[in-house]
Amino acid sequence: MNSDMGGSAGALNESQQRHLRVSCQYVDKLLSEVESILNSSASKSVFPRYISQISLANRRTIEDYIARIRAQLIRVLDGQGIVREKPGIPEARAISVTLGAIDIAVDELKPRNMRGYGEVPESVALDINGIVGELQGLVSRLNRYVLQGEGEDLRSRLQRLEQTSDEFELLKKIERIVAERGLVEFRSAIAAILDRIEDKSFEIAVFGRVSSGKSSLLNGILGADILPVGVTPITAVPTRIKYAAAPSLSVWFAERSPQSFEVARLGDFATEQQNPGNKKHVTRIVLRLPAERLRDGVTFVDTPGLGSLATSGAAETLAYLPRCDLGVVLIDGGTTLSVDDLRTIETLEEATIPVHLLLSKADLLAPSDREQILAYVKEHVAAECRLDLPVHPVSAMASHRAMLDQWFKEEILPLYERAQELRAASLRRKIGALRESVIAALQANLQRQQGESAPDVDQLRDVEARLRQATGKIEEFRSVADRELDMLPLAAAQLFDEVATQLTSSAEQRDETFADANVRALIAKSVHKRARVFHDHMNAVAHFCAAELISTAKALRLSNMPLETEFDALVRGEPVFELAEVNVGISGSAIGSLFGARFATKQVARQLANRIGPVLEQSLATYAGLLRSWVMSVLKQLKHAFDGYADSYRAHVERALAPTVPGANEAGGIAEDLESLGASAEVFR
Repeated sequence: MNSDMGGSAGALNESQQRHLRVSCQYVDKLLSEVESILNSSASKSVFPRYISQISLANRRTIEDYIARIRAQLIRVLDGQGIVREKPGIPEARAISVTLGAIDIAVDELKPRNMRGYGEVPESVALDINGIVGELQGLVSRLNRYVLQGEGEDLRSRLQRLEQTSDEFELLKKIERIVAERGLVEFRSAIAAILDRIEDKSFEIAVFGRVSSGKSSLLNGILGADILPVGVTPITAVPTRIKYAAAPSLSVWFAERSPQSFEVARLGDFATEQQNPGNKKHVTRIVLRLPAERLRDGVTFVDTPGLGSLATSGAAETLAYLPRCDLGVVLIDGGTTLSVDDLRTIETLEEATIPVHLLLSKADLLAPSDREQILAYVKEHVAAECRLDLPVHPVSAMASHRAMLDQWFKEEILPLYERAQELRAASLRRKIGALRESVIAALQANLQRQQGESAPDVDQLRDVEARLRQATGKIEEFRSVADRELDMLPLAAAQLFDEVATQLTSSAEQRDETFADANVRALIAKSVHKRARVFHDHMNAVAHFCAAELISTAKALRLSNMPLETEFDALVRGEPVFELAEVNVGISGSAIGSLFGARFATKQVARQLANRIGPVLEQSLATYAGLLRSWVMSVLKQLKHAFDGYADSYRAHVERALAPTVPGANEAGGIAEDLESLGASAEVFR
């Protein structure tokens, strides 16, 4: 035989072997299709393709024949010495790809994607958006479950925690029952509780004027000179400092995937000198260190200097606030209290964030002067902010480290322990509410098995519709926000008109020079005013969703419901607008005009457009990207939190309306489960 054919006398050549193997693979694929046809009668498909007419006995005979054909295929291949290909695609990946296709198909149902077939009536659009949101939520949760790593299932997480409290043992029982009874709607609630148990974080945000010693103080707390000292921080990029066994630096960007860097490169992204105007479009920085004071879950946040923090007014200052458990305001012991300090204290209080005041550089003060300044700060804050706040002297100097250690030991550790106690109480409440919901689900199954009176179908359908509309509100705002954010980079002309109007209005009252900082502050204020529209709308959606969940839970007589303010904390931390570095100052004389205020306004707007038009458009485009990421992230969290409750409500409705009932054996198991949860198997009418 020709050696080029790759074979020898009495054997198939390579091409012939491939043909035989591919043919056997094709036969096996067709056999799988036959099996699929046989199993179609047991499928829960909404659109069945085949009429079931093969008896159970005949089906088993056909399956036996299929097994014989496959055995023959194996003998054919083995007889020719042909190695069967090993599977190369993980089943989880294959399922995930299919789920991705399903998600795309569902997305095409959105009203905006159906306009090619005609405009969807407004009365129907909200309902359609709700249907899409429900389906995509289920597909997403199934995909996460399919792709979860080995040992990342709920039971493994429970085993790893090794806790022994009564509530934790109850949670184990609930997880077992949920898994055995197929109550998948409760999986997200269990996962959320586990997230809370595993997360022991306590976030402390440190605020201070530039050169107030904030970075030096944090270095002293951490026991390492890590944070850049004596430089100007970027106002829009707080640095979160968390615990890890090995140091690392992670940086997120608006226009590319997050990256890891050496810790020494922190200054490349977190300082004005090496990242002027945030030209690298950094959105988040996380520094991980093996510092002892971070080990138990304490996270510090190094925030911007207060000089820029207060320029946009109290409402806009909220954009700088991280989602923190404690706000620490560092007051420069060399210059004492400032207007910026007072504004930050008031803003933290408005955001319901507890405040601690620290007097920095206390080592430079004589004991008598120190006491005098501490008393002055305390009295002034009480008079201006109407707050009775303690003031603690601290120093980053090694010779005076005892003051810092004393503050941390006597003030921070007790707060952390109290926070953990409150978190434990919240977990007990959530586990108890989850128990009640699982009991209600089990009792509903027993009720159907015992042939109780028919459910109120109209009420249940109304519950479904209200949940769907709430989901529709989230999806609807997602579409609206996406569209509105596309328009933000085009708002430069409107911004110039607004700023010019404010400048000329001020000029009529007083003659002054409108410096670069003043004009920047007005531009930022106008941009943040637009951002607050998204913030306020999402707040309204969050309140609407919470109200609908509470109303639904009461209608279904379920105890597992959110607090009225439970979703409020999700809508925080919006990004801050930063105009690229360029001089935008305008003199007071340039603003004045003999032709009146209207002409002066147009003149100023034209000057601004000529000077910084392209720069503002680019800054707006960058900010629109940051704002879009934030909005979509918040909506994702809101949807996840909403579904954590809504899924169990929907399943309760589905169960009540289901045509099938559990068998006698299953009813006995349900009764045992109810007993293990400390509930009666009797169904209460």
